[in-house]
Amino acid sequence: MYDVLFAPSRGKYVGKKPNVDCLLCAIRDKNPEVWTRRIYQDDKIMVIMNIFPYSPGHVQVIPNRHVEDLSELSDDELEYTMDFVQRSIKFVGGIMEPDGFNIGINLGKSGASIKHIHVQIVPRYNRKTVEIEQEKIHKQYLENVDLLKNKIEIEEKKEKCICLKEKKYVLKKNPLVYVYEKPYNRGHVVVSPLNHVSDINQLSSSDLLSLFKEVINAKNAIENIYHPVGFNIGMNIGNIPNSSSHLQIHVVPRYDPETGFMEVIGDTRVVVESLEQSYEKIKTKY
Repeated sequence: MYDVLFAPSRGKYVGKKPNVDCLLCAIRDKNPEVWTRRIYQDDKIMVIMNIFPYSPGHVQVIPNRHVEDLSELSDDELEYTMDFVQRSIKFVGGIMEPDGFNIGINLGKSGASIKHIHVQIVPRYNRKTVEIEQEKIHKQYLENVDLLKNKIEIEEKKEKCICLKEKKYVLKKNPLVYVYEKPYNRGHVVVSPLNHVSDINQLSSSDLLSLFKEVINAKNAIENIYHPVGFNIGMNIGNIPNSSSHLQIHVVPRYDPETGFMEVIGDTRVVVESLEQSYEKIKTKY
């Protein structure tokens, strides 16, 4: 796996971004000025191919209603959205055969160029030769997106797990919420199911809803304490860097500024608060 994911197509996006109030609302409303590759749409959700992908097979799951924060989604909308995240991972995995996925949501000033909330599903590949082949497949579907329709399915399974029982700095036990021991920033929290699952496709719809409601609770608690400028919320699945055999959803607050010479030159992250301090602060909201 590469430490740097080169995505030259992303540079084209800046120059070709349509002049509309909300790009995703324009896609939802089938604005003829906005070119897209729509895989699925109903009255609640849409799934589209990213035409400027981070990697081949990159898709986005988008609630139709314009909301800018996870906490603005109703329980039904949240459950439905995560249901289609599950389905999309399964059908993209079956077609593209990646080694894993990065799945994420940017909120606020944390890399979110579009305020309308959307879930990024980015396949990852371990060998460049594989990725070149997947580029051909991606182009094939980009040119004929109808080939992807009716490929969305779901499967469920669950096992018991004891691998997270000894975690420190636990804020809640079910779902498991804890202060991350190798934080990207102060206030970095992880939300995990108590049962052992390695992929969100192994969760039932009700378990998935419960998990993401807890993500919202964690995000709100961090926001009330630290007042960050935005959040990165995401998970790594499969045989890729920073993935875990037990599903973890990272809730990472972002600050302005937050990068200094130690990060750039010394490859060392500086966190200006101990884990104990973070735990004691966030615990007051649980």
